[in-house]
Amino acid sequence: MTWLADLRTSALVGTGRHAAPAPAAELGFRPPAGLSPEESLLDQAALADVVTRASRRPGNVDTVGLPDPAAPDDAPQAAGDAARLLDLLLNQPPVGLELRAQLVSDWLQFAAASRRRVPHRLLPALLALADTKPGVAEYLHPAIGTRGQWLQDVTSKGSHLHPATPTGWTELRSADGLEELERLRRSHPAAAREQLRTHWDALGARERAACLATFAANIEPADEDLLESSLDDKAKSVREVAADLLDRLPASARARRMATRLTPLLRVKGLLRKQFEIDLPPDPDPSALRDGIAPNPHTGEPDRLGRLDTIIRGAPLDVWTTVAGRSPAATLALLEGETRVLDTIIATAALRADLDWVRPLLDVRTDLRLLNCLPAEEREPAILRHLRSGKVQPMLLVPLLQDLPRPWTSPLADAVLGLITAKNGGQLATTMASFLPMALPLEAAEKCRRLLEDSDDDAARRRVFRDVVQYQSFRQSLTEAFQ
Repeated sequence: MTWLADLRTSALVGTGRHAAPAPAAELGFRPPAGLSPEESLLDQAALADVVTRASRRPGNVDTVGLPDPAAPDDAPQAAGDAARLLDLLLNQPPVGLELRAQLVSDWLQFAAASRRRVPHRLLPALLALADTKPGVAEYLHPAIGTRGQWLQDVTSKGSHLHPATPTGWTELRSADGLEELERLRRSHPAAAREQLRTHWDALGARERAACLATFAANIEPADEDLLESSLDDKAKSVREVAADLLDRLPASARARRMATRLTPLLRVKGLLRKQFEIDLPPDPDPSALRDGIAPNPHTGEPDRLGRLDTIIRGAPLDVWTTVAGRSPAATLALLEGETRVLDTIIATAALRADLDWVRPLLDVRTDLRLLNCLPAEEREPAILRHLRSGKVQPMLLVPLLQDLPRPWTSPLADAVLGLITAKNGGQLATTMASFLPMALPLEAAEKCRRLLEDSDDDAARRRVFRDVVQYQSFRQSLTEAFQ
């Protein structure tokens, strides 16, 4: 029996039943004196591992399908403090998970701006983080360099799969087909419209309605013909989707028909104090029914207010200014007390992103839909104005604050910090914890440091202040490292 076979037997049954063999003479190995049977077994097991590894012959490697070697990186590697800070963030982050992801994104942006790249040894950890954090993945290029791109390509899962082509979307399951149509609609609206028109008759009512609804993301006047014909669809669900989409096209033929219905219902009355007097619409004729105005119910009274809402949503908003002979702002003043009508006008203006109406409506009502329609440069001043007015619950503005360009201006930062430090501001702080550290400007960090030092029993509020200080401090270190 060979030495290796004897050694395996000893390991299997134990040295008490089978003593460990002496090492093979040809190995030229002499074990230390005084070893116990167990120690001798372990010693020789280590020797056997070395011997078997060293004696292996390399096999033939099949190079078919292996990627080509990575090209060399031309960009200089980030070194010194810049490299150490990224290493710290990836392997021993001193901040929470969300702050860590944001700081890594910041690092990548600093690196791109200074034309430096990620050290090769940190690429695997960075790509692993990017797989779970889209915000990090967004800024990988060009900071990961040529080899980082190579590593990303060879490790990406499913990179060999090819997505279904848009031309075959109706041949897939309905969910997959809808996804393909949505993707095509975002990039090529006209192509998506023709795809749907081509395959319309092959789809069931549910699929027709769902496919038509994808036009909401970027509806355009060229969609009108398909939507207009869909008003005659035999399925109610399709007709309703078409009517809802046509509400967004104030220059459409349906909008003109709605304007013809709305105008006779509106009058301006009063001598000293003029106001709109609004009549309710009559029972719908066949044309009105086709345009989506509700028919009379089988039992009970018809919903005439609901019919009025439908007509207002479908008609151009300039019907109101034409009847009033005034600007949108002055026209809105004539609607005091008409809460339901005002609600419908707000919904319509927001749906169409009609800035001529959105701006004056914001002077009447704080509404997230309206604020979201404003251009980026107008949004922050508008939100600040509404915060200072004290007429709106700050919690309602959190979604819009989260989407504002960062960092905020000092006036907005001061206003938000004032709300957070007020009584019961801890809940607001908790709601904004995921983005406030990145939204506040650098000069706000010192104010948060002072607030953190003050006695405060609200743990949530203190945690937010701490995160602001940590984030701004680390980001300042990044700024200095890349100088």
